[in-house]
Amino acid sequence: MPAEPKIGLLVPLHAKPDQIGAVADFLNVGYSLMTGNQEPETLQWFAVKYENQPVYAIFDTFEAESGRKAHIDGKVADALRANASALLAQSPDIAGGHLDVLASKVKPQGPESDVKKGLTCGLRVLLKAKTSKVSQVRDFLKSALPLVEAEQETPLWYAIEFPGTNVFGILDFFATPGGLDLHLEGEVAKALFAKVDELLEGPPDVVKTEVLGVTLL
Repeated sequence: MPAEPKIGLLVPLHAKPDQIGAVADFLNVGYSLMTGNQEPETLQWFAVKYENQPVYAIFDTFEAESGRKAHIDGKVADALRANASALLAQSPDIAGGHLDVLASKVKPQGPESDVKKGLTCGLRVLLKAKTSKVSQVRDFLKSALPLVEAEQETPLWYAIEFPGTNVFGILDFFATPGGLDLHLEGEVAKALFAKVDELLEGPPDVVKTEVLGVTLL
């Protein structure tokens, strides 16, 4: 039985204005460092660029804390720390990127040989729960999984929580922009936006992403 993602990291990378292309090149190198089962406890690894922003991000998942620690101590993180001052406008917040995976759908459809595993785009959605509604937001995200399972064009979907905060999120990935649009018009999005005033401090922070590289264990 495949290992199930339980925890993860989401680390935004704010590129200096004159280093946007260099950060993309760095993430391509990061992809090469992740291939060949070099980190056997890293279940999934994604490099993305946020739409219309000089911001990239790395999102990865693990079954256990040992995997996350090995990744933080590994080659990609070492390279990131070594190049951060030259490439980035601010230091990457690795500690602040620790997250719990509340629910996930991992059913990739693309070829293993493809750098992007058949994925082209995605969404990064952050949700700030009202202090009195944290448990309700957590339960809502967990309950959304069956709805996502029914979405044939949503192959990878993660509901996440940043522990010790009232911030939650959704990260998902699609083969085509059409699949992304269908998801935004789907039952999960409808249910979420119907509960914004009840559960959240403000509207969801939704960012479209371009997929640059993916590794899947």
